[in-house]
Amino acid sequence: MRDDLNTMGKQGQKILLARQKVLEILQTENACTEWYQSKDADPATTFRTLTFSLDHQGEAYVRKTNEPGEMDLIRSPYVASVMQGAGPYATVSINANGAFFYTMANVLKSPKDGGPLNFQGVRLLRVGPYAGGTLNAQVAALLHEFGHVIDLLPPDWDDYEGKSQQNTVEVLRFCRAEVESSKTQNPFLASR
Repeated sequence: MRDDLNTMGKQGQKILLARQKVLEILQTENACTEWYQSKDADPATTFRTLTFSLDHQGEAYVRKTNEPGEMDLIRSPYVASVMQGAGPYATVSINANGAFFYTMANVLKSPKDGGPLNFQGVRLLRVGPYAGGTLNAQVAALLHEFGHVIDLLPPDWDDYEGKSQQNTVEVLRFCRAEVESSKTQNPFLASR
């Protein structure tokens, strides 16, 4: 895994560091690990089998849609995705243009009744309460996707109802203390 991620340059290094932090969490006794153990007796072993790919074609813009008479609908680019219930050896696809790597994105507004898209400045990207591009955001994103891998979280693809945010809140209900802990070993010393 280390060699595969090293071929992805700086983005691969960021994935490697977040992966190592998740393994540290799942290899110790804590509320987060116990929660994952409710679906997988050895979550660290299963997580270790996952592979990662970069989606260079992933959405890069925050979409803002003007709903007449209603509030605007704002949709950030997806962070990562994986097949629901895929189990060991699943591949997690990470949006190379999303909050895993970036703090901000340009906002594109599309009028409800059609017409040209308009740029409307920038918007901060987040993963739950964490600013995009930070280790906490990256770890939260990987834990979220791992919840889908073992079918611990309900599906949230094509999310127009905030299910993905609800799933991140659920992950952090059990894992926030571990996500925010500062101890992280050098990923190059980590074993496969």
